[in-house]
Amino acid sequence: MDISQPVARTAFYCCVIRADDAAGADPICGDSFAARFVDDQVRRDLAPATRLRNPAVSNVTRHRMVDDLVREALVSDPHRRVILIGAGFDTRAYRLSGGRYVEIDDASLLAFKEQQLPAAGAPNPVDRIPVVFGSESADRYLGRLAGDDRALVIVEGVSMYLSDDALRQLAAALMRHLPNGTLICDLMSAAFSRRFGGALRKAFTSLGATFGNQSAQPSEIFVRAGMTPVTHRSIPGYAGQLGRLSIPRWLLNTLLRELRDGYQLWVFRWGSAAHA
Repeated sequence: MDISQPVARTAFYCCVIRADDAAGADPICGDSFAARFVDDQVRRDLAPATRLRNPAVSNVTRHRMVDDLVREALVSDPHRRVILIGAGFDTRAYRLSGGRYVEIDDASLLAFKEQQLPAAGAPNPVDRIPVVFGSESADRYLGRLAGDDRALVIVEGVSMYLSDDALRQLAAALMRHLPNGTLICDLMSAAFSRRFGGALRKAFTSLGATFGNQSAQPSEIFVRAGMTPVTHRSIPGYAGQLGRLSIPRWLLNTLLRELRDGYQLWVFRWGSAAHA
């Protein structure tokens, strides 16, 4: 696959740091499949981003947090549909017990993923759907997946690249086509992005990535659309609890509250699922 594509670079970045985590003595999420997508050339190309330790730790911590939420959801419904928008090289269909997975992403990325990790080899059902995010609306690809089941939708590591308008369209499409769904999504405040995400944004921008122009609190977009926040949790805060951030916890709880609270993992529900 051509790693010069910005969408590919962000997906490979996540794989590199998950592969490094899995190879460590005490993994945070332990994604042993991530290494299948990584080689020395990928590592060299992404070195400006992967050498930034705290963003890498937060990224792997975020993945672990989503893992935990999906595992919890599958305990009561092991056949639940799990829809990953911007799936990248996500390997949960291979690592978690249960679930019917729908992976949505760029066609060339999914083709490369199929070469390295065929869907037929997953212990859980996997359907891979190629889309062109820049020209194909959320209404179009979610319309093909419409259903009144309690689908679990994951939008991980994607929201910061979307504009406010794109987030509004996504929220409306989810509520229209999956009326009993649940959304798991990481959201970053504008203040967090400016103060603490600058180095990573600069590294990704130099690699061709484009970030969305967003409001101060992107979570409000989903609330105003009619979604109900069920829970939200600080990603850097949890990394600190795990002892993986090079920042004292007392500092996170005082002077660096924007670091603690500005990047969180949110769970939203709507329809009948909002009252479940």
